[in-house]
Amino acid sequence: MSSLTNVAVAPTATALEPAAITVDALGKRYGTGPLVLDNINLSIEPGQFVCLLGASGCGKSTLLNIIAGLEKPTEGAVTVASGKAAVMFQDAALFPWLTAGRNVELALKLGGVPRKDRRGEALELLDLVNLADAGDKRPHELSGGMRQRVALARSLAQDRKVLLMDEPFAALDAITRDLLHEELERVWRQTGRTIVFVTHNVREAARLGERILLMSSRPGRIVNEWTITDTGSRRIESPEVARLSDEITDQLRQEIRRNAA
Repeated sequence: MSSLTNVAVAPTATALEPAAITVDALGKRYGTGPLVLDNINLSIEPGQFVCLLGASGCGKSTLLNIIAGLEKPTEGAVTVASGKAAVMFQDAALFPWLTAGRNVELALKLGGVPRKDRRGEALELLDLVNLADAGDKRPHELSGGMRQRVALARSLAQDRKVLLMDEPFAALDAITRDLLHEELERVWRQTGRTIVFVTHNVREAARLGERILLMSSRPGRIVNEWTITDTGSRRIESPEVARLSDEITDQLRQEIRRNAA
């Protein structure tokens, strides 16, 4: 496994805390088809930001869906220590007839928050993602980046310690995506959530991840890992992120070539 310094991360959990997510000898196939995932073993500590990276079709989203409980593994097991995880997808999937605030309130309602508390908590969550002034706007009045911020607030409203994110910024332009990287990092540090972030964008993974896991093409396996050990600030254009991106890209190309051979 690889290691890199001089890139920012949040403090990791102590060794006394149980893992937030444990994946043990996990395998997945659909029906009698070929293996999609093969012998995945993974331990993620509380509060870590883990990026799951690989070529399209390598099984990243399948692994995330299994951790979320949306799919069942063919073999092996997954444990989320805190119970269910919140999930955020590429499509914000907001209810178009509800305002941003009401979309967040609905998640609070499903989580058992009393009606009298929902409005205030929804506004606090929208403020957390810098959308305090957009609570009364409907999704069609919001930009793509703003809709994803509402989706993030809605995910946080589920009050889960683990947040799973499946390429949530893939459809956004580069500048908007960079702004949301900053927002997400701030929210992560402020809330202490454990985040697993699926992406096929190498530089995005290098910008965000405290740990970066590279998956092989099918069957998907964890074939390399990078752990960032510094606690300074990092930006997507920084030399450290560029250097890590180059190293990961070389490994990814080798995996793609190996699969194509």
